[in-house]
Amino acid sequence: MNFTLRQITYFLAVARLGNFGRAAEAVHVSQPGLSSQIAQLEARLGGALFERGAGAAPVRLTALGERLLPVAQELMDTAKRLDALARAGRSPLSGRLRLAIIPTVAPYLIPHLVPTLRDRHPALDLELHEVVTDELVSGVLSHRFDAGIMALPVGEAGIEAEPVLRDAFLIALSGNDTTFLSGPARPESIEAERLLLLADGHCLRDQALEVCGMRSPRRKLNLEAASMATLMRMVASGMGMTLIPRLALADENRDGRLRIVPFAEREPSRDLAVVWRRNAEAGADARALAEVVRDLAPVLGVEPLSRPAPDGPTDAPARRRISAARS
Repeated sequence: MNFTLRQITYFLAVARLGNFGRAAEAVHVSQPGLSSQIAQLEARLGGALFERGAGAAPVRLTALGERLLPVAQELMDTAKRLDALARAGRSPLSGRLRLAIIPTVAPYLIPHLVPTLRDRHPALDLELHEVVTDELVSGVLSHRFDAGIMALPVGEAGIEAEPVLRDAFLIALSGNDTTFLSGPARPESIEAERLLLLADGHCLRDQALEVCGMRSPRRKLNLEAASMATLMRMVASGMGMTLIPRLALADENRDGRLRIVPFAEREPSRDLAVVWRRNAEAGADARALAEVVRDLAPVLGVEPLSRPAPDGPTDAPARRRISAARS
């Protein structure tokens, strides 16, 4: 009987999510492609694996699907153990690495990271994914990703993290906005009704609210953007103000449409870290990746963070750092 690990992966994704469309998104394939592979698996097994519901109703496992589920999971666990054995016999960053990066970091880091990795580690097979924080953490824990780059804190016991960069926040306004005639400014001087935010799902949204002390549900903030680029265009058009990480400044203000105001001393910032699943074989890759990312600090215009000492984290320079809830 012939079947592939790809088919088993797709089967497990549909079984977990109960929806062919969401499963296709989760494994980064088109829905027709996923459905075709499932159909081939069903043909080889001699029966349907899922009961297709009408409309948006979730699909359910058939009796055959229920019998296949534990076997399929065991097959995937075995494949992961084989992959771990292969990793153990090679040097770091010389095989496949499935790396997830949050959207407020990926566009600014990737153009520098990828060429550097190609130069230093030509044997690396890099697979990149841009996902929000919750998806990144769950993906690392579920073996979907080998490592991730995200803002601290992690908040999950099964995740290791190595801080790599400190990314300071600045205030971004339109060129003719006279709210702050001169800097530096203080976080409490930002007006809630004028603060523009990224939509739910982006950790930078919670970080901006925490910096400005706006956790009260009584504050109504109803102008949101799906991406950093959209957010900065909203600001440039005079719709309000926002916080911009220094990491994003060169790209998002390349045309000089924004007026940038720094914060007063002890400026707020976010710490970015490389993360991986605790006790995973990918830990060696993740630590090597952390060194590469840390070395990019000068070209990125941010502050590198020293590698933590074996007995605890390094005491970094005093700054007003945030500890936003994951989102």
